[in-house]
Amino acid sequence: MKHWEIAFTGRWSPVLILVGAAAAALVAYLFYRRKSAHLSGASLSALAGLRTLAILIVTLFLLQPVLRLTRTELTRATVAVLVDSSESMGIKDSAGDRSRLEAGKEVLSRPPHAILERLARTQNVRLFAFGTVTAELADAERLGELRPEHKATAIGQALKHVIKETRQEDLAGIVLLTDGVSTYGDEPEQVARTLGVPVFPVALGGRIGQRGRFHDVGIARVPQNPRFIVDNEAAVRVELAHAGLRKFTSEERRLELRLLEDEEALAAETVEFPAEDGTLEKELKFVPKRIGVHRLRVSVDSLRDETVTENNSRVFTILVTDPRIRVLIVEGAVRSEYRFLRRVLESDPNLEVTAVVKLSGKRYLVQGVQPGLDLSRGLPSSEEDYGKFDVVILGDIGREEFTGLQLEYLKQFVDGGGALLALGGYHAFGAGGYADSALADALPVTMAGEGDGHVEEPFLPTLTSDGKAHPVFTGSQEFFDGPQAGCTLDGANKVTGTKPGAQVLATHPTQLAATQPMPVVAVQSYGSGRVMALTADTTWKWKFQVEARGMDSPYYRFWRQSVRWLAGREEERMAPDQLVSAWAARIECEPGEPVVLRARVKDQDNDPEDNATVEVRITYPIAVTREGPDGQEMTETETTVPLELLPLSMGEYQASWQPPASGLYRATASARNDEGELGTAQLEFVVGQAASEFDRVDVAEETLRSLANQTGGSYHTLATAGKIPDELEQRRSLVAHREERHLWNTPWFFTVFLACVTAEWILRKRRGLN
Repeated sequence: MKHWEIAFTGRWSPVLILVGAAAAALVAYLFYRRKSAHLSGASLSALAGLRTLAILIVTLFLLQPVLRLTRTELTRATVAVLVDSSESMGIKDSAGDRSRLEAGKEVLSRPPHAILERLARTQNVRLFAFGTVTAELADAERLGELRPEHKATAIGQALKHVIKETRQEDLAGIVLLTDGVSTYGDEPEQVARTLGVPVFPVALGGRIGQRGRFHDVGIARVPQNPRFIVDNEAAVRVELAHAGLRKFTSEERRLELRLLEDEEALAAETVEFPAEDGTLEKELKFVPKRIGVHRLRVSVDSLRDETVTENNSRVFTILVTDPRIRVLIVEGAVRSEYRFLRRVLESDPNLEVTAVVKLSGKRYLVQGVQPGLDLSRGLPSSEEDYGKFDVVILGDIGREEFTGLQLEYLKQFVDGGGALLALGGYHAFGAGGYADSALADALPVTMAGEGDGHVEEPFLPTLTSDGKAHPVFTGSQEFFDGPQAGCTLDGANKVTGTKPGAQVLATHPTQLAATQPMPVVAVQSYGSGRVMALTADTTWKWKFQVEARGMDSPYYRFWRQSVRWLAGREEERMAPDQLVSAWAARIECEPGEPVVLRARVKDQDNDPEDNATVEVRITYPIAVTREGPDGQEMTETETTVPLELLPLSMGEYQASWQPPASGLYRATASARNDEGELGTAQLEFVVGQAASEFDRVDVAEETLRSLANQTGGSYHTLATAGKIPDELEQRRSLVAHREERHLWNTPWFFTVFLACVTAEWILRKRRGLN
């Protein structure tokens, strides 16, 4: 459509200019009329006409006329088409037993709707497919290659991706083909509030649970972040959902529920589902045999002709651990050995430490974990209270501080499977009055009485052959025998010997007990429990003696290994050839929360390895888009995280890492030392709710309608989707193209003016006029 108009753009008022022009024309006419006697009629008309034309041209110069042309046309904008290709698009609940994705493809490319073809007549069409990530399809032919294979649906991310990709274009709208169930990323409705572009959702699928032909059983929920104790019965609670079972007999509704690790069945139960729709909880019990992270699968048999079978199985991760070792330390004074021992044990995450120290008179201070029982007399006062602990460490505290019943209970505690560690001191062993107490039977050393006395001179303990092979001294032998030896003690309690069956791990180099070297460290089994006697009380000096030489001290290793051996935890329950184990501190974490990754490493001799290079290669649940070093976007599917040695640990490594997205992460930890590769270990963890594509199979109509309402678009089903091209056509806007042509400011205009003036001058000269 074209339109034109003439406008005057001069500075002077058009009225004044026209009045002046008329006056000038009148003067010219009167002048030539006075000369009419000397001119013929033709000459008079010619001269008057030329003067009037010249005045008219001057008038136009002053008016400055402009010709304005306006041409309008409809715009050709961009329309983005988004097609969901997640796993739920494979559900066959559309007419003709088609999958949701197949129905979406047909409405886009085939008559009667043929949306893509109709849009392309008047718009620029860009076609995208999305699931966990969004990718543009080169042309409509690629649409036929789409498969429902993405593990998650990120509708919010897909909308933001389209806006970013078309930021340099005039985006008229977004056509969104999906079931509306977003299982990953930003909420679509929140993203819609900031789009500024109309969205036209096309609902793929339906409310299949409301259709008479639909019937389904599935795993609705599995445990989150479960932790179990090895060799103890564990219960896994699962929630089962069922719908449309009225037409099935009770026998057909009786299905097998199984708990498996790999293909090994851990537990099974026959479940009879009710005919009415709903959910029910079931509990599967099993006994885990190995510590570490395990990937379990719970599954239920499928119904006859079940529509959706993908939700009949679900995988989850569990962590199997030894229980924390509960330690009770009882001391007679706040001495250096007590302070350092409590510090090193409390730094071990696998220990739970309660410390009781005598202050003055009969007053005791309870520090560390409060066990919720009476410790006002140092030791527990009832047989049941000892069950709160796994290991009791008795320090420099005399026999007279306890009742005979308390010590009897302590002996029964050890006999029943508990553990006792007796430390040296001026009020310990014989010097403390324990030679004739109930504990004398349990201790691995013999005592004469309160006159046993002490060795006051510093000495270097000598490890026996049993000591060098015992778990208590694993990794520490070199500090007591050889060029690195230097872990001395400032004295020890004198004892008279060892019990039959006791093992002597370390002796005094010169002091004798009868005819044998006096024991300094001795162990034995008593009933079902274990007992260790350490007759010295200055092991805390080992920390400084060795660290002063720039070496790692055996102090922490010695005490942690001693407590583990006493509690029966000295052996890691891993496969014999497994030198690397790895896990996440929490199997399930909240979004935005860092994940703590840990690994335990042993060397080729099966000893804790403190000098390994440990890395964890993590595979993301989805592809993640990041900004690269050059500022360009790049897509990542995995990353590698190095782990650092935990100070004062026994071959334990750790790192804190921030996950970039929600979902299930799979990782492989690897370790190597100077001698070569030590091995690998698998681990998994979940960030946020690990939603399944088949948790919700009904179309989210409310979500799709909300997207349309918030953005100014319109909601459609497959039946009405053909209206979208017409709606977009009606929304196309007119664009006006304007052009101005200055009629007065042209060479020919000036030329005509000169021609008129010149012609008039020549004619006047010929007629003899001034």
